Formats: sequence, C-alpha cells, structure tokens
Amino acid sequence: MQVAVGEKIVTSQNYLATHVGAKVLEDGGNAFDATIAVSAVLSVVLPHTSGLGGDGFLFALTPEGIIAFNSSGWSPKNLKKEKIGERDPNSIVVPGLVDAWNFIYNEYATMDLSRLLSPAIALSTNGFYLGKSLYKSILSSSGLGDTWKKTFGDKTFGSKLKLPRLGNALKIISRDPRDFYQGKLAEEIVNGLRSNGSTMEISDLCVFHGEKVKMIRTTYRDFNVYEFPPNSQGITTLEILKMSEIKELWKRPYTDYERVNDYIKILSIAYTDRDNYVADPRFYQIPDLLDEIRLKNALKGKAKTNILSDGDTTFFAISDGENLVGFIQSLFYPFGSGIVVNDIVFNNRGFGFTTGHNQPEGRKRPMHTLSILYAEREGEELLIGCAGGDLRPQIHSQVFQYYTDYGMEIDEAVHSPRLIMTGDKIMVGIRLEIPLPKLDIIVPDVGIVQAIKRKGSYTIGVADPRSEGVALPV
Repeated sequence: MQVAVGEKIVTSQNYLATHVGAKVLEDGGNAFDATIAVSAVLSVVLPHTSGLGGDGFLFALTPEGIIAFNSSGWSPKNLKKEKIGERDPNSIVVPGLVDAWNFIYNEYATMDLSRLLSPAIALSTNGFYLGKSLYKSILSSSGLGDTWKKTFGDKTFGSKLKLPRLGNALKIISRDPRDFYQGKLAEEIVNGLRSNGSTMEISDLCVFHGEKVKMIRTTYRDFNVYEFPPNSQGITTLEILKMSEIKELWKRPYTDYERVNDYIKILSIAYTDRDNYVADPRFYQIPDLLDEIRLKNALKGKAKTNILSDGDTTFFAISDGENLVGFIQSLFYPFGSGIVVNDIVFNNRGFGFTTGHNQPEGRKRPMHTLSILYAEREGEELLIGCAGGDLRPQIHSQVFQYYTDYGMEIDEAVHSPRLIMTGDKIMVGIRLEIPLPKLDIIVPDVGIVQAIKRKGSYTIGVADPRSEGVALPV
C-alpha cells in the first residue's frame, strides 16, 4: 500500500519495518516507541542505507511543541587528514544512531526497550530474505573490501541473510544503549575499526552525545516551513523555496521552459551557498543565508555548476494520532565506508568534509546531507523526507511545491516525476514534457520520499513507489 488514510499511520521504505511499527502502535505504543522499532528493523534489512554504524536525525511534533535532535557523529580527535577519500577508513565518524535511540527511549518511550528491539534482533539472528534494493546495492558495491565481501558478497535477490553478531549487539543495546559507546561492545568496535585503518579511539565514542537543536523557520506563501540547521544542509532547501517565492515560480506551469531555467539557477545558487557556508556551527558562525535582500542580489548574478551526487539513506514517518514523528538515518554512500565490524556496516560521513569552513578537523561534524522538511498552516501539517544525499534539498522543494503550487494531494506530489540537477547534467522524469534527458517512470535516482499529511481528524501517509516502501494505517 503506497497511500494510507487513518489516524495512526506508519510509512517507511521497507514493508517489514512498516509492519513492525504498525504492530507497536497496535499494541499500545506511541510514535516514539514505534520509531525505535522501525529504525532498528531498517538497520537490519537495509544495511546499505543505514544502521548502527551510521547516524540519525529526529523531528517530532508533540502537543508540547517541536522536538529536533541531531545525532550526527564527529570525527576522531586524532584525525590529521587534509583530504578524505570516498571509502577511506578516515571517513568513519562516531556513529550517532544508537545515541538517538537512547535519547528517544529515555525521554519519550513507553515500552520496554527489549520489546522494541526484539523484531530487529529476531531478523538479524534468524535471518531475512534480501529485497531488491539491497540486492541491487550489493551488485553495485562489489569493489568494497574483505570485511564487506565476507558479510554480503555472495548474496543474491531472495537469498537469506543472517547477521548474528549484529543481533548480539542489539541485545546488548537493549539492556543499555550507552554500552555501544563505552562498554565491551564499544571496545570491540574500536579495535575492529583500528585494525582496518581508522584512528578512532574509545574516548571518541565515550564522550559523544547527540544534541537537541532548534529548527530553522521561514515562510513559503501561506506556510511556515522548517528544516534542520547546520551542520545539516536543511537550510539549502529553505533557500531554494525563498528564491522560488521571490521569482514567483508558481505563476508559470511546472514544465514551462523559463520556469525550469529559473529553478535550475536557484538550485545552483543555493548549493554554492551550501558548499561555501554550511559547516559544524561549533567551528564556524554561519551567516544569515535566508536574508531576502541577499537572495535578491544573488538572483541577479551568474550561477555556477555544482557537482552533486545521491546517497543511500532511509526516512520514515509515524503518526500515533497525537504525536507526529519523522526520522532519517544514513551511512552516506551505499554501505558507507565498506568496513564491517561485528556485522555492523560503518559510515563514510567524513567524505562530507571539504575545504575552508568545512575542512577536516578532530571532533568536528562534517557538512551533513540529512534533513527533514516540516511545514504547517492553520489546521494542516506536512512532514516530508527522503533518500537522496546531496539531492535532498531539490527533492524536498519539488515535492512541497507540487503540493503548494500545483494543486496536488500529497500522494500525487510524492508520486509525480521530478527534475534532478547533478552538475552539468539535468535529468527529468519521462512524463515531464521538458526537452531534457529523460529518466524512467519509476527509478530511485530522483530520491525515495516518504511523507505524512495531517489535516483535521485524518492523516495521509505516503510511501514512494520508487522503493519497496509501504504505508499502513493502524
């Protein structure tokens, strides 16, 4: 089911994860309980996208207000590299996902953690059958190292995969999540990473904690729109929307050639700002990129070409009838660094470091592609997230503009074809009558979106048909 309507909804990129989340809600858990359970299952069945070796961002709308938690990791304190390669062992930063679970569990959960992690433990210990997205990612990742090959290298579509050491790690975490950062499990992880060339030390894990952050807010037409602040690239989405508003793009058909040219220029300006300014705010004070005078002046100038790529990430959203939760987790590239320790795939987030304000430094968070879009107007709320790497700001902005500017319902906005800029290459969905290179109707190259709309007494959950995603009502 790609669209579900009800009061309580779970939508994710994988049918098993959605089923588990719906069962938690059915058994009396809240959206936060379901978030931990869904996140853990995705960490097992989509190990190319995310997992214990990666990071996570939480957005929640509660009766008390907005909660935002950034659990992206920092680099080892002894990092001395000026440039980090795509699959370099130095690209591994402290994984933040488990600390996000710890935060959610201690602050908002109502069920026992062992109950919430039990489906993921069972799937990793007893095994699960490979879906098409995991299999395709294995096929395209054959050049990764020995630890990856031993774990995934011989698997085919429909074959069964057991990850018993991951199951054991989840059992340890179910007793105390902080053991991932300072217990015996942490020592095993650090020893494994160091044997593969990382400079990670146990102290890098011990002192790490994610942090509550304040979402950045702006307006787009009659909506208040929120995104995660830097080190996230969420502000890039807001820049795209503000410049689109300044240029009044909605007054022209979506496929109008002049509108497309203006939109591509807007993308180039926003991504240039991202590359110049978005960095860890503990190391650099980021200027006000949303200042309207500044944006108007930028639109008068020339745009440059930005080289962008997608990534492998997974986003899910949950409504329990009271709380609305969005959660995104990632390794960055498919299978991250390609280094596997205790059946845990570790990230390559350090490849997000560049130069200048975002240069590599010890205990610094790289510029991060993860973000979540939340928008509201009177009596109506939207939550949009996706897999998409660098492309996320253009995916978020397009889905939102389909909804706000072109009269689409949220499921139509998610399902509709998109335009993607990856640098000097612009591609569009085959159904768009724009004279640019065409993509097939259903391909993940344009991002995989999950979304929830809540209006009055009903909620709509949407799963992108470009994935194995499912939306279920409870």
